[in-house]
Amino acid sequence: MNIRFATAEDIDACIALGRRLQQLTRFARYPYEPDRVRQQLGRLIDIGQHGRHSHCLLLAEANDGQLAGGLIGCIESHLFSTLPVASVIVYGVLPERRMSGGGLRLMKAFAAWARQRGAVEVNAGINSALDIGRSERFLQKIGFVRTGGNYALVLP
Repeated sequence: MNIRFATAEDIDACIALGRRLQQLTRFARYPYEPDRVRQQLGRLIDIGQHGRHSHCLLLAEANDGQLAGGLIGCIESHLFSTLPVASVIVYGVLPERRMSGGGLRLMKAFAAWARQRGAVEVNAGINSALDIGRSERFLQKIGFVRTGGNYALVLP
Protein backbone atom coordinates (compact mmCIF):
# COMPACT_ATOMS: atom_id res chain seq x y z
CA MET A 1 0.00 0.00 0.00
CA ASN A 2 1.45 3.31 -1.11
CA ILE A 3 0.50 6.66 0.48
CA ARG A 4 0.91 9.76 -1.66
CA PHE A 5 -0.43 13.23 -2.24
CA ALA A 6 -3.20 13.51 -4.81
CA THR A 7 -2.60 15.12 -8.18
CA ALA A 8 -5.02 16.56 -10.72
CA GLU A 9 -4.88 13.22 -12.57
CA ASP A 10 -6.47 11.54 -9.52
CA ILE A 11 -9.64 13.64 -9.45
CA ASP A 12 -11.89 11.24 -11.40
CA ALA A 13 -10.78 8.28 -9.28
CA CYS A 14 -11.28 10.36 -6.11
CA ILE A 15 -14.81 11.26 -7.20
CA ALA A 16 -15.62 7.56 -7.60
CA LEU A 17 -13.94 6.69 -4.27
CA GLY A 18 -15.80 9.48 -2.50
CA ARG A 19 -19.14 8.36 -3.89
CA ARG A 20 -18.59 4.80 -2.64
CA LEU A 21 -17.46 5.93 0.80
CA GLN A 22 -20.30 8.44 1.16
CA GLN A 23 -22.89 5.77 0.39
CA LEU A 24 -21.67 3.72 3.38
CA THR A 25 -22.30 6.51 5.87
CA ARG A 26 -25.16 8.48 7.33
CA PHE A 27 -24.43 11.02 4.60
CA ALA A 28 -25.87 8.65 1.98
CA ARG A 29 -29.11 10.64 2.22
CA TYR A 30 -27.28 13.72 0.94
CA PRO A 31 -27.09 14.17 -2.83
CA TYR A 32 -23.62 13.39 -4.17
CA GLU A 33 -22.59 16.19 -6.51
CA PRO A 34 -19.62 15.10 -8.67
CA ASP A 35 -19.14 18.58 -10.16
CA ARG A 36 -18.84 20.11 -6.71
CA VAL A 37 -16.46 17.35 -5.62
CA ARG A 38 -14.34 17.97 -8.73
CA GLN A 39 -14.17 21.70 -7.95
CA GLN A 40 -13.32 21.17 -4.28
CA LEU A 41 -10.66 18.54 -4.96
CA GLY A 42 -9.13 20.78 -7.62
CA ARG A 43 -8.85 23.58 -5.06
CA LEU A 44 -7.27 21.25 -2.48
CA ILE A 45 -4.70 20.00 -4.95
CA ASP A 46 -3.96 23.54 -6.15
CA ILE A 47 -3.43 24.73 -2.57
CA GLY A 48 -0.90 21.97 -1.93
CA GLN A 49 0.98 22.48 -5.19
CA HIS A 50 1.40 26.22 -4.70
CA GLY A 51 3.03 26.11 -1.30
CA ARG A 52 -0.06 27.14 0.70
CA HIS A 53 -0.05 23.96 2.72
CA SER A 54 -3.08 24.57 4.92
CA HIS A 55 -4.82 21.48 3.48
CA CYS A 56 -3.77 18.14 2.09
CA LEU A 57 -5.34 15.26 0.21
CA LEU A 58 -3.56 11.98 0.83
CA LEU A 59 -4.40 8.80 -1.05
CA ALA A 60 -3.86 5.15 -0.21
CA GLU A 61 -3.05 3.34 -3.43
CA ALA A 62 -3.15 -0.45 -3.43
CA ASN A 63 -0.49 -2.53 -5.13
CA ASP A 64 -2.84 -2.99 -8.11
CA GLY A 65 -2.86 0.79 -8.66
CA GLN A 66 -6.45 1.25 -7.47
CA LEU A 67 -7.34 3.77 -4.76
CA ALA A 68 -8.10 2.09 -1.48
CA GLY A 69 -8.82 5.18 0.61
CA GLY A 70 -8.08 8.79 1.28
CA LEU A 71 -7.71 11.50 3.87
CA ILE A 72 -8.38 15.21 3.60
CA GLY A 73 -6.91 17.23 6.42
CA CYS A 74 -6.10 20.79 7.35
CA ILE A 75 -4.01 22.78 9.74
CA GLU A 76 -5.17 25.98 11.39
CA SER A 77 -5.16 27.79 14.69
CA HIS A 78 -7.94 28.06 17.23
CA LEU A 79 -9.61 31.40 17.80
CA PHE A 80 -7.85 31.72 21.17
CA SER A 81 -4.29 30.66 20.23
CA THR A 82 -1.80 30.87 17.40
CA LEU A 83 -0.59 27.30 17.94
CA PRO A 84 -1.33 25.24 14.80
CA VAL A 85 -3.66 22.27 15.16
CA ALA A 86 -4.30 19.65 12.48
CA SER A 87 -7.75 18.23 11.84
CA VAL A 88 -8.97 15.29 9.81
CA ILE A 89 -11.81 16.50 7.59
CA VAL A 90 -12.57 13.35 5.59
CA TYR A 91 -11.07 9.91 6.10
CA GLY A 92 -12.08 6.56 4.70
CA VAL A 93 -10.91 3.23 3.37
CA LEU A 94 -13.02 1.00 1.14
CA PRO A 95 -14.48 -2.00 3.01
CA GLU A 96 -12.69 -4.55 0.83
CA ARG A 97 -9.36 -2.78 1.46
CA ARG A 98 -9.65 -2.45 5.23
CA MET A 99 -7.12 -4.32 7.36
CA SER A 100 -4.54 -3.80 4.60
CA GLY A 101 -2.60 -1.16 6.53
CA GLY A 102 -3.82 1.67 4.33
CA GLY A 103 -5.84 3.38 7.03
CA LEU A 104 -2.96 3.32 9.49
CA ARG A 105 -0.53 4.58 6.86
CA LEU A 106 -2.89 7.43 5.93
CA MET A 107 -3.10 8.56 9.56
CA LYS A 108 0.66 8.30 10.05
CA ALA A 109 1.32 10.26 6.86
CA PHE A 110 -1.13 12.95 7.95
CA ALA A 111 0.47 13.18 11.40
CA ALA A 112 3.90 13.53 9.76
CA TRP A 113 2.55 16.23 7.42
CA ALA A 114 1.08 18.09 10.41
CA ARG A 115 4.25 17.71 12.49
CA GLN A 116 6.35 19.17 9.65
CA ARG A 117 4.11 22.24 9.75
CA GLY A 118 4.46 22.69 13.51
CA ALA A 119 1.09 21.30 14.61
CA VAL A 120 0.82 20.59 18.32
CA GLU A 121 -1.91 17.96 17.90
CA VAL A 122 -4.07 16.12 15.40
CA ASN A 123 -7.84 16.04 15.91
CA ALA A 124 -10.14 13.43 14.39
CA GLY A 125 -13.86 12.94 14.84
CA ILE A 126 -16.22 10.12 13.91
CA ASN A 127 -19.38 11.61 12.45
CA SER A 128 -20.15 9.11 9.70
CA ALA A 129 -22.14 6.84 12.05
CA LEU A 130 -20.23 3.97 10.43
CA ASP A 131 -18.49 1.44 12.68
CA ILE A 132 -18.20 3.98 15.49
CA GLY A 133 -16.86 1.50 18.05
CA ARG A 134 -14.37 0.01 15.63
CA SER A 135 -13.22 3.46 14.50
CA GLU A 136 -12.82 4.61 18.08
CA ARG A 137 -10.76 1.52 18.99
CA PHE A 138 -8.54 2.13 15.97
CA LEU A 139 -7.95 5.78 16.86
CA GLN A 140 -7.20 4.94 20.49
CA LYS A 141 -4.87 2.12 19.47
CA ILE A 142 -2.74 4.58 17.48
CA GLY A 143 -2.61 7.11 20.31
CA PHE A 144 -5.70 9.33 20.04
CA VAL A 145 -7.53 10.19 23.26
CA ARG A 146 -11.29 10.73 23.42
CA THR A 147 -12.09 14.39 24.06
CA GLY A 148 -15.83 14.54 23.39
CA GLY A 149 -18.45 13.37 20.95
CA ASN A 150 -20.26 14.21 17.74
CA TYR A 151 -23.95 15.07 17.59
CA ALA A 152 -26.28 15.90 14.73
CA LEU A 153 -29.75 17.45 14.72
CA VAL A 154 -31.59 16.67 11.50
CA LEU A 155 -33.73 19.65 10.62
CA PRO A 156 -37.21 19.26 9.15
